[in-house]
Amino acid sequence: MSSSVKQSVRYWGFLFLKCLIAGGIAMALFLTQSAFWPMPHGYDTTYMAYLFVFGLITFVGLGLFFLAILDQRYRCRVCLRRLRMPVPTGSWSKMLQFGRPQTQYICVYGHGKLDIPELHFAGVEETAWTEHGDYWSELCSTGEETGKRP
Repeated sequence: MSSSVKQSVRYWGFLFLKCLIAGGIAMALFLTQSAFWPMPHGYDTTYMAYLFVFGLITFVGLGLFFLAILDQRYRCRVCLRRLRMPVPTGSWSKMLQFGRPQTQYICVYGHGKLDIPELHFAGVEETAWTEHGDYWSELCSTGEETGKRP
């Protein structure tokens, strides 16, 4: 397998694991509710309270799935660490010079950067992940490897 396929499998596998944990927490809450409070028969106030708690648990479960997906969006595609250092770029008033406004996040280990558009014109626009080489070694090098003197 190539390294990009391994990275992709690791990235999506991590999202699957987080969604599996969120589903497990929601299922545990449902089972706890059914163990301690069996479903009442008939339409009375206890039935409405039961349905309210059931809906609340469903809402919590969906919130956990949303948080898992939102957390995955801001992770490095290579090392799965959280992306850091948000930098706003672009300007609406000087769009021809700087481009559309967006926020760039980088992996502190130099694996790449994520460009997130500030404004979405037509639905959800794709975020752009740009993979970099090992630019930390270039920045921290003394120049002796390339034969250059500072």
